Amino acid sequence: MSDEIPLGTLFTLLAILLILSAFFSGTETALMRVNKYRIRHLSRKGNREAKLTEKLLKHPEKLIAFILFGNNLVNFIAASIVGVVSMKIGGPAGVAIGTLLLTLVVLLFAESAPKTIAAIFPEKIALPASLIYYPLVKMMAPILGIINFFTNIILKALGSVPNQNDEKLSIDELKTLIHDGMAKTSVDRQKIMMGVLDLGNITVEDIMLPHNEILGIDLSDSRAINQKIIQQNFHSELPVYQDVLDNIKGVLDLPNFLKKTDLSLYNNEMVLNHIQQPYFIPETTTLSQQLIEFKKKKEKLGFAVDEYGNIQGLVTIEDIFEEIVGDYLEETEKLNNEMRPRKDGDYFIVNAASNIRSLNRMMNWNIPIEEAKTMNGAILEKLGYIPDNGTEIELGNYKINIVQTKENAIKTLRIKEVDPEYKLKAV
Repeated sequence: MSDEIPLGTLFTLLAILLILSAFFSGTETALMRVNKYRIRHLSRKGNREAKLTEKLLKHPEKLIAFILFGNNLVNFIAASIVGVVSMKIGGPAGVAIGTLLLTLVVLLFAESAPKTIAAIFPEKIALPASLIYYPLVKMMAPILGIINFFTNIILKALGSVPNQNDEKLSIDELKTLIHDGMAKTSVDRQKIMMGVLDLGNITVEDIMLPHNEILGIDLSDSRAINQKIIQQNFHSELPVYQDVLDNIKGVLDLPNFLKKTDLSLYNNEMVLNHIQQPYFIPETTTLSQQLIEFKKKKEKLGFAVDEYGNIQGLVTIEDIFEEIVGDYLEETEKLNNEMRPRKDGDYFIVNAASNIRSLNRMMNWNIPIEEAKTMNGAILEKLGYIPDNGTEIELGNYKINIVQTKENAIKTLRIKEVDPEYKLKAV
């Protein structure tokens, strides 16, 4: 072979083989590193290269098998040519030197440099490469099938079976994707998308209006009291009950009721003629599921019940929307302003009935949330008794001073954030 083929031809073949090796190495890195979601987006917009890339990446085992087959083939042929050339130029000693030089050249120019460039510009390299790979992979399908068959046998013997769910993203991974991939998007848009993802981790119990704060029409109250409730109410629906909320009769659609009746002639019979059946929700239902249920049942308001069927609170579809987009209803903003902590020196004065999640969002705090959802519940849960005025405790990194208690609940407290190293016991 050395006598028949000129050295110039052998060097030319060697250069071509090294270029092919660099191509295989670089395109492998680019195709494995390219953003699959970006490729899918371009594919749906009609980009031909993206469509081919997406098809190749649906069966990565075939693509990798072809690349490895091609890369190893050209590297082995290159090594053979170097052996022939080295023997012709320097004899046995030249073969050793030629092998060392080939190793360095392949490492630098056919592996390291192409892979580094491909890692920096994966999309620019992967898309054009798909035009070459797609027909070749199709053509080599039988051979690649045999290679993958034996590869899977080895993987099974090692106890490693490919997992089809590996491409699925967890909620936390999606959040990272939104945070990092939408850096130039407005903060409000990012918050909305994060809010949607959080719906699966938040339950109805977390956002419901507590039982003791639900305003409704008690049929046992006087006509004047109920007229006043209807006149001053800013909600579109009101629960109607007898004596206690658990004895609920239905829900009154206020706009419809006021349209069809004269409030000055109010009586309980008029209310009962206009009520609708109440809709009950398990308090442990996630907001993502409840949003679907509201749509399916065409309801806008539901009563959260515990395992015994007792009403624990009330939640509306607007409450769920506000978890996603923040306060957008005038009445919600009004309520939040009323509940907003007031500055008092280093402390904030807080209504103990405040929902912890709402406080954290409103004040950018990080008060820990466990079983209890309100400040009153969290403090009672921690202490195990109703504290006296002046009692000081800590929740997470927050120092809390009890300002006022009344009968069976804490009414008002003061709170401030303290250094994480600060330690405080109840006194």
